[in-house]
Amino acid sequence: MLQVNLPQIGNFREHIPREFGVALNIVHIAHCEKAQKLFDQYKLAWGTIFELARGVTRGTWTFQDMTEHRLHKLKGSNAQSASKVGAIMADKVPSAKGAPSELWLEYDREQLAIVENKGRGLGTMGQWEGKEHWYGGKIQQVARVVKAGTSFKLELEKPEIRRSHRFARFLGSRRILQVRVPENLTYDKVGSALREFLISSKFVLCGRVFVPFHAKEGSMYLLETNENIDRQTNLCDGDSHRLTLYQFVKWHNPLRLNRKQPISKWSTRWALGLSTSVPTIEFAPENIFFIGDQHAVDWGEGKPPAEKIMTDGCGYISGAALTAIMRVMKYSSRPTAVQGRIAGAKGMWVLHPDPAHQTADGPPTIWIRDSQNKIKLGSLHKVDSAHRIFDLLAPSRVTGPSRLSSQTLVNLAHGRVPMPILKELMADGLHEEVRQLTEWSGPDSMLMVWRAVEQVGRVVTSRLRRRIAGQARALGLGQLRPNDELATGIDDCDDSGSVNRGRNPHSGEPLTPHESVLELLQAGFHPLKLDRLFSKLEYVVTQVLDEYIEKFHIPVKESLEAYIIPDPYGVLEEGQIHFRSSELITDPESGTQMDIVTGSVLVWRNPTRLPSDVQKVTAVSHPKLADYFDVIVFPVKGERSLASYLGGGDTVTLVWSKRLVENFHTSPLCTAPAGLTSDFEREVEHVEDFDIRVTNLSKKEAQTAFQKVLLLGLAETKIGLYSKFHDLAVYERGYASTAAIRLAYMFTTCLDASKTGLRVKADVFEKDRKSCGSRKPYYMAALEQSTEGQTVSKRKDSTPYILDVLVDEGRRLRDDFLKQYSVLRSSSTNTTDHDLTSPYISASRRATQVSQAGLHVLQDNLNAVKVHVQRAYGNWQAAVVLQKKAKEGKGSPDPKSQAIQKSVQLFAQRPDSEILFFSDEELKTVMASYAYSLSSTFGFSVAFAELCAIKARAQGAVLFADRFAEVMCIPSHVLRALSQAQDDVDD
Repeated sequence: MLQVNLPQIGNFREHIPREFGVALNIVHIAHCEKAQKLFDQYKLAWGTIFELARGVTRGTWTFQDMTEHRLHKLKGSNAQSASKVGAIMADKVPSAKGAPSELWLEYDREQLAIVENKGRGLGTMGQWEGKEHWYGGKIQQVARVVKAGTSFKLELEKPEIRRSHRFARFLGSRRILQVRVPENLTYDKVGSALREFLISSKFVLCGRVFVPFHAKEGSMYLLETNENIDRQTNLCDGDSHRLTLYQFVKWHNPLRLNRKQPISKWSTRWALGLSTSVPTIEFAPENIFFIGDQHAVDWGEGKPPAEKIMTDGCGYISGAALTAIMRVMKYSSRPTAVQGRIAGAKGMWVLHPDPAHQTADGPPTIWIRDSQNKIKLGSLHKVDSAHRIFDLLAPSRVTGPSRLSSQTLVNLAHGRVPMPILKELMADGLHEEVRQLTEWSGPDSMLMVWRAVEQVGRVVTSRLRRRIAGQARALGLGQLRPNDELATGIDDCDDSGSVNRGRNPHSGEPLTPHESVLELLQAGFHPLKLDRLFSKLEYVVTQVLDEYIEKFHIPVKESLEAYIIPDPYGVLEEGQIHFRSSELITDPESGTQMDIVTGSVLVWRNPTRLPSDVQKVTAVSHPKLADYFDVIVFPVKGERSLASYLGGGDTVTLVWSKRLVENFHTSPLCTAPAGLTSDFEREVEHVEDFDIRVTNLSKKEAQTAFQKVLLLGLAETKIGLYSKFHDLAVYERGYASTAAIRLAYMFTTCLDASKTGLRVKADVFEKDRKSCGSRKPYYMAALEQSTEGQTVSKRKDSTPYILDVLVDEGRRLRDDFLKQYSVLRSSSTNTTDHDLTSPYISASRRATQVSQAGLHVLQDNLNAVKVHVQRAYGNWQAAVVLQKKAKEGKGSPDPKSQAIQKSVQLFAQRPDSEILFFSDEELKTVMASYAYSLSSTFGFSVAFAELCAIKARAQGAVLFADRFAEVMCIPSHVLRALSQAQDDVDD
């Protein structure tokens, strides 16, 4: 029976004080009473204040340096002033070049929306300040914890437009501060001291108070409350719309309505509002329904375990809603299902099976299952509209071919897939990728190489992700699952790994080797005629080889990945699945095309730590499911759900390769060993119990206890260690051994610790750690450069271990390929490129001719250019011979790299003497050409973009703007056509 959400609230008297996050220790990120008065006096924009504070935390300047004279010059909006901070504080003239950056314009848009106070930042209100379908919350304000003597401090990083989530849209980006906690500070005594510091503190940033409210995956999230330090509430700044922490808790996860939840599970629910998402459509409260789940046939009364819930995490959505989402997102067709968040619910929503609800017309309607609803909010007629907007994470789609992982390979080998087949898969995949990168003969060969480099480096996708900041998954780009190993609640939460953004501002060289190779190829260079291109391609080839060997990322052509949904009609039998693609799939063996996969197939989810995590099932074609495209439909019949046999997550890998499927034997279900729970301390305190406990505490103690609950995600989980313990047990004792199965369950229980409140007992952990010692499997030790002090484990089984075999085979193949690559160098004609020296030679010849006629100014100008370039060259030569310093920590600069960059920066400046006879463009060209004539390596280090432009012009280039070049790729059918045409010519 369907019913609108009107929960029974019952009697519950809150004892927890209505004041959270106030009675905490005050820690200054950056604050000065005197400077604060000036900030308020001159009404500086928040982005400008943030940049000033960032300089203080980095030691670039102090608050005492912020004189009235300087701050007066920083008046105005974010777009007008924030970018000038560095120059003004250094008493330099700010650059007047170019339009304001999108970051500062976005700060201004958000600020206007905050002051307007109509919920515009939530989206769904159309155009705003020159942006169509605008929504807020896209700016990441980030700080990093660093050790400061015996305590800690926070250093601010430059804000970036990265991703948007519900909290930032509701509050405004400026009200959220994300604090990254380096992993090396989380262990042992330092880790305990850090947790105590973060749990007991509120943080002051230029008069504004930020209080922590959640921690996950190495990050802590802080909310700006309505508290002020050394300042007054400024109505013109939207200060009156700030919330207290208590109000924020009541808005997102009200304690009164969720009192029966374990407090640890209640704490994890903050992740729902931090998921990277795009706001799409708002549902009317009367069109949001709550429905029960479908259970296994043998289940009786009471709350069922997860394996008995056949529809776990998947509700229904109307065709009208899917069509509306399609229009907002501008998809080419309507998706069958969507992953998202709405109200207090999360999961997948699939097209409703009733034809009456499948039409494109009518009001958008959604049905939320009990298993999806994580937070009770009360009547949806009374909640904020933010809770009724569908926050889209991703549409249903297919990616492929899929790649095997180390754990999947172990499972397949355990399932009796012959080792030669797995070795052959590795060799085939490697040969194909390396062949495309190293076939350099033929008129169109460089097009093939260009496409191969773009594919292995995922260059266009990476560029798009940089451009569309956090919308990639919602737009159907990138990975279906952001993290294979840890299926977590905050998606794409931290792109800190993607430091390579764009290009060097002085030389113009892209910051990734793959993009550098593409631009050199585009300019018309050939790897056998330019040593720099040859070396960079060698790096790309080596990286491909290493990824195969180190990560065992072996592609299976007959495979794909897609989201799973439960059978909406109940027509599939136990052990059956259904998959239909919206695009035709070509069989690599026969060349035939199909849209429905049928026959015996394998299905799994990552990670596959148990023998039963890979299942052989039968794919069938059923007419009732014909309209359910690009999703893998699982049956709802049977004693337990098919999904419960597999690892966690919404994404399933589907494989129909005969070599794998026909040889594979499914293992019986591996259940948790008896007594596993006795290895854990159970700290299951419910919200109402916590509420009673804190009544006996002082105000400060109670509020600190509440902060400890909010920041449970900071606790040590032992996840990584138990992953290693499990790998070793599998290696030494066997995949299906009692020890390996126990450690697999220890790993998964640690993974869910934040929700369950379970913690590994100290004595149990010590026993497990000692039993594993410092031993490593052969395949792990073999991949490390130095094995000094390591103990290589001995296997009890005499049969070869699949990963040992593949590492040895992979290293053999790697050495063979690299030898073949080095042989290519013997045919290299790496002589001076006359196209690149021509501009300097031409200018030199003209200067000589003009000098002979008695006019020496041109020669003087050219000499000034040469002196300037030679000076940069001398600095560069001194820099490249410096020893590279061992990394002292993440973000610490390398002196050698810094010295090289200074020489690049020096080169990019104009010569000291006045240059009259060369235009700016001619000057750049002559400087680049002369730099190349001194040294090819130096030339490309300091003038990469200009040398590419010179080469392209000499080849008869067609120029187009960067924004076109960044999204261009070569379709495979174009290469096939060119290859065929060449074959016909050869014949």
